[in-house]
Amino acid sequence: MKRYLIIFAAFIISTIFSTTIGQAAAVPVTYHIAFQDQLLDFSDIKVINQDTKVPLEEIAADLDIPFEIEKGITYIRKNGIEISYNEKSQLTAKDAVVLEWSPIVKVDGKLFISVEYIVSEIGYKLKKFQKQNTQRIYKEDWAHMTHANFEIYLDKLLNKKQPSTIKSKANVYITFDDGPNKFTAINNSILKKYKAKATFFFLGKHMKKNASIINSVVKDGHYIGTHSMTHDKNKVYLSSKSFINEMIEGANLVKKMTGEDAKLVRTPYGSKPHITTAMKEELVNNGFKLWDWDVDSNDWKYTDKEANKIVQNVQVGVEKAYKSGDKDIIILLHDRSQTTKALPEIIEWIQKEGYTLKTYEPDHHIVQNFLRDNTL
Repeated sequence: MKRYLIIFAAFIISTIFSTTIGQAAAVPVTYHIAFQDQLLDFSDIKVINQDTKVPLEEIAADLDIPFEIEKGITYIRKNGIEISYNEKSQLTAKDAVVLEWSPIVKVDGKLFISVEYIVSEIGYKLKKFQKQNTQRIYKEDWAHMTHANFEIYLDKLLNKKQPSTIKSKANVYITFDDGPNKFTAINNSILKKYKAKATFFFLGKHMKKNASIINSVVKDGHYIGTHSMTHDKNKVYLSSKSFINEMIEGANLVKKMTGEDAKLVRTPYGSKPHITTAMKEELVNNGFKLWDWDVDSNDWKYTDKEANKIVQNVQVGVEKAYKSGDKDIIILLHDRSQTTKALPEIIEWIQKEGYTLKTYEPDHHIVQNFLRDNTL
């Protein structure tokens, strides 16, 4: 009997020890996606049934893939094809023909798309590097490293230590007016890719139909202020009462939809010359702060093909502000197509030049208004 007890005890100990070792050895796998010669930074990568999927909004921003949501259906239209995802049926279709599998899925409220599927559909190729758990998106006729050289580069990149912190030249605040809309979603994805923060001034008339976009902006750590309800100059500036009602209603809507206070406002077309003394007093009495800008990108003037002019305006404006001694530089942009085209280059330049991108912090308010009023 004693012999059997010893054998049984040894079996239990062996089982526990083996299980513990197995658990300790289970190291989470980190997956990577590259485009040409660069690693892409996704907030999440999932492997579902041995198929790698990434957030649709984020890869759309990286690969310049237009998409839009209409009545619960997400559409991707590029190179003459249309891919759609029906949220109700959870089915994906190509050119209105339902597919037998699901390249697009919804996980925790976010749409994910198969990397292999979208890459092949829009005309790219895919190379897998098993050792580095990396998939590389590329085009043969675009200049890029050979796969052998890229694998060497990938090893160095993934093993490289984080660089030491460099002292910032100045704080830069990217701000977007006129959202929320489909370009807000893309701009937010681009900001996430670069680990950058921004401030959004939303119009009340657009907010109710874009709740999911608003929630994504808040979730990713950006501040939302109000840009009035209507942006109608004749309504907003009709009287001090109509003016403050537009601001209060906009701020209340932000609070209702996000739970966050929106005490920072940007008035349509800027504060000067539209805001009267009475309007200014209404802002102060209702606890609002006001932001105009240091750098006007003039992005509204340009087309998608002229996005480089937006980049140049920002670069010239930021450098001018910095040389004048400004340590908190506010840039005016809009949630528009041409701005979305320019945004990656703007962010890359700001970060490369040693500036720090920040969102508005209510506890550390910076006075920036054309009225030169320190109470705002």
